[in-house]
Amino acid sequence: MSTNFRYTVVKTIRPYVKFFPQLTKPVMRVLIQVSFHYIESSKCSPEVLDLALNKLTHAGHTIPENFCELFAAILQIMQIFLRTPVKQDELKDCLKQDLRFSDECVEDLAKVLHNHRSSLTKNFIEAKMLRSCAKNLQWRINISLTQGIPRGPSSSSASKKTAGGGVAVVTPTIILHFQLSDGRYRTLELPLAMFHRLRYNIAVLLSEMQSLQQRAVMKKF
Repeated sequence: MSTNFRYTVVKTIRPYVKFFPQLTKPVMRVLIQVSFHYIESSKCSPEVLDLALNKLTHAGHTIPENFCELFAAILQIMQIFLRTPVKQDELKDCLKQDLRFSDECVEDLAKVLHNHRSSLTKNFIEAKMLRSCAKNLQWRINISLTQGIPRGPSSSSASKKTAGGGVAVVTPTIILHFQLSDGRYRTLELPLAMFHRLRYNIAVLLSEMQSLQQRAVMKKF
């Protein structure tokens, strides 16, 4: 199970590793507090992040340029930890060797996770049960025409000449309209490149689930 934890953490957090040199002990502690609050309440309002930033500023600490990215990384590490059993030594080894956290940041995060695992897990499970899931999904393609210069062959946009001799850039986007289980509606507009990335990630997830189902231990259930 610990190997699964390490694989999942490294795969998920890899894009954030380049920001970790900005982490200091005071910043790490504030990020842990904000992540703790998010897991307990299942939401993180802008006021909470503003309070965290003010706390660092008033204490005379420098706010990292990529504070939001660091918050996202710490929160995801905590969430993966709560979903996957792992020993403390293995957690520290992953944080230090794979993610290149400083020793003091490793100690702080590992201590909080292990000392508060029971309460965090309870809140994490309760928050997941309260979250609304998608009940219905509708989608459509939205195409907009703008005057401009095409951005090159690698772009998802197309172009054509107008009657006046100008260039009209055709930009397709994907509109996803969700109906949630609590009756609310949510709409997402995705650029074509992001939509293809979403398709790819879903395909990878389905492939991994299929591989998991083929394991001997899963056939017993």
